[in-house]
Amino acid sequence: MNDKNASKSAPKSSQSHVDGEDQFLEDLRGLWIPQLQSDLEVRYELGVMLNDKLGNPTVRQSYGLGTIERVSKELELDKSDISRVRRFAAMAESFEAFQLKYPQATSWTRVRNLVVSEKSPDRSADGYVLQGILRSGKSMVEKLSTDHRLQGPLVDDICATLRELYPLAEAKLGFQLNDDREENHQTCS
Repeated sequence: MNDKNASKSAPKSSQSHVDGEDQFLEDLRGLWIPQLQSDLEVRYELGVMLNDKLGNPTVRQSYGLGTIERVSKELELDKSDISRVRRFAAMAESFEAFQLKYPQATSWTRVRNLVVSEKSPDRSADGYVLQGILRSGKSMVEKLSTDHRLQGPLVDDICATLRELYPLAEAKLGFQLNDDREENHQTCS
C-alpha cells in the first residue's frame, strides 16, 4: 500500500461515521459536561473569595497592593483571568442564579465572552481617570515627604505645574484648601 494514499482522508461529505459513534459521543459528553460545570463553579467561587477580600471588581486595586499579582503566581492564572472571575462572580448572587440568568453560558469560553461584553456601568472612564489621579497624588505626597529640601532645575517646573493643578482641582473636583492650611501654606518661589 502506498503511504501517500493511506494518509489521504476522504472528503467530509462522503465520510461514514464510526460504528457506535453516537454512543461514543454520549460517553464523551458524560465525561466532559460535568467537568465544565465543576470548572465554572470553581471559577465562580474563586471570584467570590477574591471579591470578599479585595472588594468590588469594578474598582481598581490600589497601586502597589500586590495581592492579585501573588494570586496570579500562586494559582498560575493570568491576571486578566483573575479580573474575569471576579466580574463573573459579581454578575449574580450565586452560581445557581447565574445559571438561571444566563443558561447559554455553559463553558468558561462562553462566560468569559459574556463577562467581556457586559461592561459594568461602574467601570466608567471617569473611574479610571480618578484612580490615575489618586495614584499620582499619593505618589507625589510620598515623594515630597522627604526629610530634606528638594532642589534642582525641575523645582520651578513642579511649582508651575502645582499652580496649574490647583484651579483644575477646584473646578473639576470641587477641591478647596481650608483656612488653616492656607495660613500655614508656603508658596513655591
